[in-house]
Amino acid sequence: MLAIRRATQDDIPEIHRLLLAFGRHWQREEWVSGTQAALDTALFGLDHRGFAHVAELDGKVVGMALWYLTFSFWLAEPVLFLEDLYVDEPARGSGAGEALLRTLAAEALDRGCAWMDWIVQTDNEATKRFYARHGGAHNADFDLWRMEGDQLRALAERG
Repeated sequence: MLAIRRATQDDIPEIHRLLLAFGRHWQREEWVSGTQAALDTALFGLDHRGFAHVAELDGKVVGMALWYLTFSFWLAEPVLFLEDLYVDEPARGSGAGEALLRTLAAEALDRGCAWMDWIVQTDNEATKRFYARHGGAHNADFDLWRMEGDQLRALAERG
């Protein structure tokens, strides 16, 4: 039986496992440098910024959705940003991904969010089809830009 629920602190090891599996799936496991302790703080600490839901299939955690709230100043309304949605390979096709996405849509509405955003890797056609099948649309008006590491420090340190 499939069930979606809010994650608890007891789920941290499974969430970390799923993050590592996600990284392995994209051959980017080295990108997952956060520890279980850091995840615990991010999701359940006093000033936590992140939220998580997990998918259970027959009592075993097989998927996760990690998200946070951001804000549209143009509308003066919150926005739900889906950071990571991942379902273990053997559980794909079980409806876990759709159920997680549906749960987040309800969460966004409950929180008065104007919309829900996420990013898909440019070459991930299967995931693009998954989101399109459930009503998601590519927003060609925006490109993701990023500054990190040395560039971030260099800009911050400019006089």
